[in-house]
Amino acid sequence: MVPDLPSLSRRAVLAGAGFTLAGATLGVGAVAPTALPDPVTDQASKWLPDPTDHRWHPPVSEAHARDAVERLAAEVERGRDLWDELDTDDRFTGDGGWLEDARRHLREGRYREATFYATGGMQFAAEDVGVALARLDRPEADPEHLAERGAAIRERADRVLDGIDGYPVVDPGRDLGWYHDIERRVRLVRLDAHERDPDRDRAYDARDVGSIHAGNRQAAQRVRDAEHYREQLRELVDDDSGGDGGEPWADRIERLDEGFRGAIAEFPSREDVRAEIESIEEERGPGPYYTARWKLSMWCYDTDYLVADWDEGLALVNAVEAAQALAQRRAHDRAVDALVIDPDDRGFDSGHVVREKRAAMRRFRRVVGESPAPLLSILTERAGEDIDVAEVGFAGSYERPIWRDRVDAYCYALIARMKLKEYPRVYERFVSA
Repeated sequence: MVPDLPSLSRRAVLAGAGFTLAGATLGVGAVAPTALPDPVTDQASKWLPDPTDHRWHPPVSEAHARDAVERLAAEVERGRDLWDELDTDDRFTGDGGWLEDARRHLREGRYREATFYATGGMQFAAEDVGVALARLDRPEADPEHLAERGAAIRERADRVLDGIDGYPVVDPGRDLGWYHDIERRVRLVRLDAHERDPDRDRAYDARDVGSIHAGNRQAAQRVRDAEHYREQLRELVDDDSGGDGGEPWADRIERLDEGFRGAIAEFPSREDVRAEIESIEEERGPGPYYTARWKLSMWCYDTDYLVADWDEGLALVNAVEAAQALAQRRAHDRAVDALVIDPDDRGFDSGHVVREKRAAMRRFRRVVGESPAPLLSILTERAGEDIDVAEVGFAGSYERPIWRDRVDAYCYALIARMKLKEYPRVYERFVSA
């Protein structure tokens, strides 16, 4: 007679499964990931190490952050006063909770974060201020006044660009990172600050005025940020150059931009790549191979649309975007060649996700490390984000086959690794131009 085996409790089963999954995660180096069950490697993709937040940001002084927080607080107070004058059942929504966070970061000495939250909160508070100004028929709500205010902000941003004309450089990896962040603020100013629209054939309602006023207020803060960064960089360059102002790099940056765009022109167009992938779908159907090819093309050919629009005065931002676009196209071709998916496959082993994510992390540590140069951190930012989301179940849906989530995660890790093979090449072109 065979004795009865002791039954396992549900708690013991779950604990054992968790131990098995954790052990499998640690042991994927000893066992081929594709030899493990998919549920194990699905979980392992979530537990593998991700990149640290390596993106460099210019430092912000306490005085600058405090000024930004105080400006938001003043806008909130003004909004309360204006809404008290309105005869309405609507309520003033204020800053959306951003002011409290901005003040907390300021107290903790996290000045960049305090400035970020103060700028974000301004969108909410200033929009309600603009609505109240319009309903109260105040002069500040006049479209002509708003356009003049926007023009003045953009002119101030142009003066920031005049102040970095020539791009004096002592340490390219560092200084070009600073210039990039300054120009990026100016680009945001151009997007946010109101510009007169001669073709507009309808009046502005209160919500329009609120949105325009908020854009102007945020743009004004971004100009102050750009000025703050410009002054810090000027001191760095002067100190390191012994007061001679550094070596001008404007011509080099222009040549780099032209070179990158010329190399991009040698690749197939986005339309040609998309046509090739559509032919795969027609011939093979929307299986794993088609999905992988479509994802890789979208991430490498669709995300750099700004390269087509050369922004006047933002030479470094333009060159960096061109460099990233070139690296992405090269990475796309590498990734297609390295795919472990065949056109006839109808499923996908998530062990490949684990293997590829580990390989991407090894390359990330070699290329980026813990403290990359500012410009290198800017170039590689998206690759780090790709690794971070390379896990089965990220943004997944229960209404689609699980192999789609696995293919997505695999492609994120794969394209990150291939980008990290290319970014050092374009970075070296910048610093040794």
